[in-house]
Amino acid sequence: MKQPAFNETTFWEMPLVVIMRGFPLDSVAPIVQAISKGGLSQLEITMNTDGATEQIRHAIQAAGGTSMQIGAGTVTTCERFHQAVEAGANFIVTPNFNEQVIRCCQESRIPFIPGAMSPTEVYRAYESGALAAKIFPADTLGAGYIKSIKAPMPEVRVAPTGGVSVERMVEYLNAGADAFGLGTPLFPAEAVKQGDWTAIEAAARSFHDAYVKWKEGNAPG
Repeated sequence: MKQPAFNETTFWEMPLVVIMRGFPLDSVAPIVQAISKGGLSQLEITMNTDGATEQIRHAIQAAGGTSMQIGAGTVTTCERFHQAVEAGANFIVTPNFNEQVIRCCQESRIPFIPGAMSPTEVYRAYESGALAAKIFPADTLGAGYIKSIKAPMPEVRVAPTGGVSVERMVEYLNAGADAFGLGTPLFPAEAVKQGDWTAIEAAARSFHDAYVKWKEGNAPG
């Protein structure tokens, strides 16, 4: 089952990318449904997860009829890129600034979010046509780093990833961040262990609501 082509407008309406790494296959559908009910619409399944391509296919099927877009993360080689796209992923995320993978994305016209850390990598991501530069690992850099990056380069879009809680997300937004990668804070350990999808839905809703509230409070005019 293929999903529609990537919709950039949909992405920027709620640019919070949920990162699924290492979950069992039977949890994919309920997680997709939980985060969709919680208001989030971007999901990345990492390619270093066992059976990643099958999980991508399951996620696309589970997301049918919703606005959710399913991509692939931890894409470190062009081989992984092709596997992800063949499975139906319609956007790509990398952990580093990988020129080979970026070239594959450009040639195939697949939207991508490359990992970046230095100002040089961030600007190169912008020049390459990336949706945003994934600032990783964000939890070692903090909101001050985002503010420092955006001051001389306000045109670049950045997506802090790594340890992003609701509170940190708001700090990053105040510093100029544009998008986010959400992992562990979205998946309370006990909820995952117990298969408590309502708790994951609630966590997704907390991120959604905080983002909407911030946007409304910072709208022009």
